[in-house]
Amino acid sequence: MVKKNLYHDTAKYYDFLENKKRISKEVNFLAKHLKKAKVRTILDVGCGTGIYIVGLKKRGFDVEGLDLSESMLKEARKKDPKIKLYQKDMSSFKISKKYDSVICLSSSLASLPNFSLIKKTLKNIFNHLTPNGIFLLDLSNHSMEIEKYNNIPKHISGKIPKGKANFTFLSTKKGNKWKQMWSGEIIRKRKKTKFKELWEELIYSPKKLENSLKKIGFTTLKIYGSLDGEKFSKNKSYHKIYLLKKLK
Repeated sequence: MVKKNLYHDTAKYYDFLENKKRISKEVNFLAKHLKKAKVRTILDVGCGTGIYIVGLKKRGFDVEGLDLSESMLKEARKKDPKIKLYQKDMSSFKISKKYDSVICLSSSLASLPNFSLIKKTLKNIFNHLTPNGIFLLDLSNHSMEIEKYNNIPKHISGKIPKGKANFTFLSTKKGNKWKQMWSGEIIRKRKKTKFKELWEELIYSPKKLENSLKKIGFTTLKIYGSLDGEKFSKNKSYHKIYLLKKLK
């Protein structure tokens, strides 16, 4: 059975795909904007393996994380067991506190199956922010991703702890979903373990999203094309980063 979006089999290999130098630059970008807004407390919604909150904690922020996948949270706990983590659905979570900032990165919001849940999540995030709170939202620019990668397999091989791995990714547009099948082969002591896991993102309307953000009560401070401050271009950027502020 192919598992979808919860990273049951893939969480322990997820960081293998990340470039440490790029992540460090992205954390610096986040820290720069958050410090400018005098942010102290941060909730990372869809925190995954914790690569961003661990970096932000090292830069002096009070961080917490939330994710639906227990497998991803398990990896995050390995990095820093002292960080408070919540296993909750981003569209319905309730935490009895408010944060100076909420961040939602790696297109986690688009993992929701429909736009109604996206709007519900945005309202939920709004309600968990302090007045004038900062919301950093990172989403895929699907028009670019689909143009470049639709039905084109990508292969990655390399060393992992106590072995090596061969991964294949195949991304396909089907209706209003951007589907990525991750096939993996793990080799340890001549023993091979194989898995398949499906990631899905909703192909949403950016205009509809931006209208919803405005109606909920956010104002857009800036839009970037990447988490290192690159200017957004509809025809060049693979991501769209919203720097938002909660209106009083």
